[in-house]
Amino acid sequence: MILTQCAVCATDLGLSLGKKCGRCSTRYCGPACQEQHWKEGGHDQLCKLIKKAGGAEQYNANTKYTEAVSVAAEACAADTKG
Repeated sequence: MILTQCAVCATDLGLSLGKKCGRCSTRYCGPACQEQHWKEGGHDQLCKLIKKAGGAEQYNANTKYTEAVSVAAEACAADTKG
């Protein structure tokens, strides 16, 4: 999964446009969105976690995988309850 939109305003960036966070490579359409995400969007809390996961794409994939496993486990538990 390649993230091709600004993390704040969802402007389409294609594969090469935009600005990236220097630490975790989260993509932005420009400095204003990057600053807003840092100050108001919680990026300061997530940045190190995103870098540790291997980048924004992998962090988001891991998050979606964890959510899917949780839903599947709950459905399985409901099916076997009895």
